[in-house]
Amino acid sequence: MSITGFSSEELRFQAVWSSCRIPPRLAGASFETYKPTCPEQQRALEKCRVFAANGLDNINQGRGLFFQGAVGTGKSHLSASILRAIVVSNIDRFGRPASENGFVGEPVYEGFYCSMVSVVDLLGTLRESFGVEQFRAPARRLLHRARSDAVVILDDIGAEKPSEWVEEQLYALIDLRYRMLRSTIFTTNCSMKKLEGQIGSL
Repeated sequence: MSITGFSSEELRFQAVWSSCRIPPRLAGASFETYKPTCPEQQRALEKCRVFAANGLDNINQGRGLFFQGAVGTGKSHLSASILRAIVVSNIDRFGRPASENGFVGEPVYEGFYCSMVSVVDLLGTLRESFGVEQFRAPARRLLHRARSDAVVILDDIGAEKPSEWVEEQLYALIDLRYRMLRSTIFTTNCSMKKLEGQIGSL
């Protein structure tokens, strides 16, 4: 044990998890805290457990998942749970960008980076950065993580107001991740038909 009372693995997990940008509401999400209320949700939970059990192989192969369903069915919870399970089981393979260090002297953990990105927030941040110097650096950092992290949860895709600009931004992001074999998990409340109308056919 370290002097703080945490093992090196626990300290590394805390550092990695804090850099994943998981919203506070989902910070404690896990398979154990997900409570399915119907057979469909139970099947989804089981599929997520299988995906997480093969997490490193899925990451290396650029495989992802697509969650579609009504509000409140646990899509975001399951997505964050997958990420937690993979990180916990393979903590030595995950890292935290140096730019996410809280203070000078913190350990730099090398490995896969992962993050959860609200699509609405991402697009809003990009819009705010147009012509406003103070917003450009945060927008660049957020977009860089969305593009380059080994695993990214694109949460609530299709909730944004549709436009040609939105379609261009999302197509470019998703196409890049696909071509570079980067694992992406999508959540949406939209049907496939509505989603295609929102952002085009991917």
